[in-house]
Amino acid sequence: MKYHPEALDPIVGFLRDIGFTVKYGAGAQGGFLPGVNIAAGAIHVDPETLVGPGDLLHEAGHMAILPRRLHAQLGRDLEADMRAAIAAEAGPGLPADPRLSVPLQQGEMMAQAWSYAAALHLGVPLECIFFPGSYHVDAYEGPHPMQRWLEAGTHHGLGGLAHVGMTGFTGVFALMGDNGLPPFPQMSRWVQA
Repeated sequence: MKYHPEALDPIVGFLRDIGFTVKYGAGAQGGFLPGVNIAAGAIHVDPETLVGPGDLLHEAGHMAILPRRLHAQLGRDLEADMRAAIAAEAGPGLPADPRLSVPLQQGEMMAQAWSYAAALHLGVPLECIFFPGSYHVDAYEGPHPMQRWLEAGTHHGLGGLAHVGMTGFTGVFALMGDNGLPPFPQMSRWVQA
């Protein structure tokens, strides 16, 4: 592991505490990101090929923004599997239920914001999520651009998480309303029910 290996154990412990299955071993091969793979809703990790432990948080974030009942249907291609699971439950098109429609529209951004909130909650370095090369950004000065957008309250994942009731509205998204929940990065729930 190239970035912040000390953050792996707290991250794995947190993911298990909120109900995710995390397994070490060869099942991590062939995933979307090196050293992490999803199979039947379980997160597989290989510390030797994992670039940064924050990648686990990001992949878990894709699962966390969906209702738990859909997790077992998720595998390596989280985007395609999410779309298939939601379509099987709600039919074709955009579902009326925001807990299904918002992740379809903003899943990547919501997973980014979720992983940031989780890292803050755990007290692990944000650089375990935002490292050179993460989110296709290789060169930058100061904090990673994604981190800056989150901290400025302009990252679209903040609004998505608030719309599905996982956190309160904050930043520019506070103009959209008030759901009565503490504002991001405080999370009222880590996984959709």
